[in-house]
Formats: sequence, structure tokens, C-alpha cells
Amino acid sequence: MTTIQINIPYSMLLQRIDFVMEHHLHPEIYFSAEDLDACNDKEAKELAETLQRNGLEITIHGPFMDLSPGGVDKRIKEVTLERFSRTIDLATLFKPKAIVFHPGYEKWKFDGDVGLWFESSLQTWKPLVEEAKERRLTIALENVYEESPDSLLMLLKEIDSLHFRLCFDTGHHHVFSKTPLPLWMESLKEYLVEVHLHDNHGQMDDHLPIGDGGFDFRELFSLFSRWGLTPIHTLEPHEEAHLWRSLKAIKKYISPQPIPKW
Repeated sequence: MTTIQINIPYSMLLQRIDFVMEHHLHPEIYFSAEDLDACNDKEAKELAETLQRNGLEITIHGPFMDLSPGGVDKRIKEVTLERFSRTIDLATLFKPKAIVFHPGYEKWKFDGDVGLWFESSLQTWKPLVEEAKERRLTIALENVYEESPDSLLMLLKEIDSLHFRLCFDTGHHHVFSKTPLPLWMESLKEYLVEVHLHDNHGQMDDHLPIGDGGFDFRELFSLFSRWGLTPIHTLEPHEEAHLWRSLKAIKKYISPQPIPKW
């Protein structure tokens, strides 16, 4: 049976830890910039020990708002590196299966100059990947605004590390990608370590339950089966009701570990 991760902000996890324990939810802990500033190592260590003591597997999602790992403003990149490094520091306490970060490439923001973003990105990711390697952690880049897999493939190939992988986001692909799903997955399948599962109607990143929008989950899981891919499965609900609906819907494609009391 497959473990399902549930995205939940760090501050909310602290407030609803009893709910998480009761339902045996495996969290993907999202650290916003505010969370990074507010939390301390003692508090985080106690939370990590509680989760681990209860047999819960953990992934982590780093901050992304206003950050630019491939940007041209050196001061913004310094803040980005600081935020990402702090996330990796905290990750050593939680021992996550993966740490998800956004790569920050937007065609319109960079005027289509993917080379500018690429060269700047290497300066950010190379030391972070070395840091992750030393701590036996895995970074996973998540597709966001990318219209094709090309920019991510460039970066993953150049750094070429088992500690630098891909998190494929279904909702982002459905809104922003102009590349068909099979071509996208075939290009990046060897790097895939995690998949974010949520739906929309192709216009906005609505984070709907699986099957409530237009993303072809049947095709996705068929591709996983064809290529023998077994990524971490993560739900990203924005409402509690959407969580239960997605957990029910995903049973069409995999056999998740049973969730008590739902």
C-alpha cells in the first residue's frame, strides 16, 4: 500500500497536531518565510519527534513567495539562499523523504532568456545540493510556470545528482504547460521522486480534489505503471473537505494506506 503525504503549513500543523495524530496523516510540512522566522529548533525538534514516534512519514515544502533562485538581483538571491538553507537546516530534524522547492523560472519575467535564469540558478543550487548531500537529504524541484520540461531538464542534467530530483505538480502542468503530459513525463521520468496531486479546470491553480477538474489522472497513473515509477504521492488540499474527497478519489489509481476515522 502507498503512503499519501498531505501538505499542511507548519503553523497549522502545530495547531492541529491532535487532528493529524488522530487520522494518522503523513504531512508535507510547508514552511513559509513567516514560519521560518517564527519557529525555533527546540519546538521543531519536539514536533519532529512526535511525528516520528507515531510512525508518520514526512516531506517538506520550502518557501517560495517573492524568492528567486535564478534571479538577477544579487540581494534577492542572497535572501533566497538564506531561506532555502534554513529550510534544509530544519529538515535535518525531520528527516524528510524529500524537500520541495520552486525553481523560479517564468518565461515572461525573464523575457524568454532561459540561459540567464540557468546560469544564475547554478550559483544557487550547486551549494544547496552539496549541503543536502552532506545531510543525506533530497531536494526536489517543482514545476510551476514552465510551459515545457526543457528548463528543468537543463538544470537537473547539469547538476546531475541523486540529491537533486523532480517533483511533478499536476495542477501546475494543467494550467501552464503547453507540452502534452506523456512527452513531459518521458523527458523527466528518470528524475521523478515526488508528485503533487490536485486538480483544476485549466484556467487557475484552484487546488481542487482529484477528479473535480480536467487533469487526466488516469493517463498519469498509466504512465507511472508503464515506466515502473513509484514517486512519493502528495495531496495539496486547500480545504479539509477536499482532503477527504481526494483520499477517496485516489483509490481509483492506487491502494493508499488506510486512514483511520474518516
